[in-house]
Amino acid sequence: MTLAMEHTISSPKYSVQTTDDPLTMISPIFFLVLAVVDFALSVVTTTANGALLWTISRDTRRLLQTPPSLLIANLCVSDLTVGLIAGTLVGVKDVYRYQGLDVPEFLDLIIRLVLGLSLFVSSGSIIALSCDRYIAVMHPFKYRTNMTKERIRICIASIWGIAATVCFLPLTNVPEEIFKIVYAHTHASFPAILLTIMYCKVFLALGKRKRELKEAGITATMKSKQALDRERNMVVTILIVLALFYVTVVPEFVALHLMYFCQSCKRSIIFRKLEIVFSRFLFLNSALNPFVCAWRLPKYRHVFLRDRSNKFLPTKV
Repeated sequence: MTLAMEHTISSPKYSVQTTDDPLTMISPIFFLVLAVVDFALSVVTTTANGALLWTISRDTRRLLQTPPSLLIANLCVSDLTVGLIAGTLVGVKDVYRYQGLDVPEFLDLIIRLVLGLSLFVSSGSIIALSCDRYIAVMHPFKYRTNMTKERIRICIASIWGIAATVCFLPLTNVPEEIFKIVYAHTHASFPAILLTIMYCKVFLALGKRKRELKEAGITATMKSKQALDRERNMVVTILIVLALFYVTVVPEFVALHLMYFCQSCKRSIIFRKLEIVFSRFLFLNSALNPFVCAWRLPKYRHVFLRDRSNKFLPTKV
């Protein structure tokens, strides 16, 4: 749930802007450009994540039916929700602002709930992926026993359940300012510290195993070395996805705290413009994730290209 979605004061039917709100002094062209960017990102995000989900679901050889792939699919679903619903509605909201119209309160509410839910699920999926890779590297012999598809499905259901519970708390009597600060730290700062420690251990373990294989005379063509390379590639991929998540979240995270603890920032037009732009980074993250998977994980790309080629091959009769 980002502060960028809330630049207005509520009324029974509409979010009415006050005359001293810096947003009322921002040029309509600014919101027009934002609307174009919003709709463009929405199309890219929806198409890319839809294609990756289609690839996973159409995998007849079950090469992608693994615990990490299920979590990646869950990440795609949350990113698809961002592009298809939140991104589109934010674009509509910017069109309202460009035309100088009051933004309907229900539109703000839907955006906050959908975006908050999707961000929480994305964060939870990335954390689960990181834990999956941690167990695979640190406890390889226990991995198949501990990380079953049934347990991953339960984990995914739990992520959505917790996300729904947390994101609907603002509809209760919990003060909104307190909720936003707590939400920001639980899905950004605390996981960042935990995952940093976790990945340090993972890369140290990978480096140690690589040295052991080298000392044992294992060459790059042997299965054990190839398996280690695949493991390292998957770890690096999840780390890139994690880094993208935090790079796109940090600017909005900082802006959120400045908005509540810096009174002069609230009255600054430049700050409000920057804060709105920072919020769009969240949509950029959802658009980039499927491209990272296609770039770093060849099996996703190969399955997609294979199914696409089979679709256009003449059918034998």
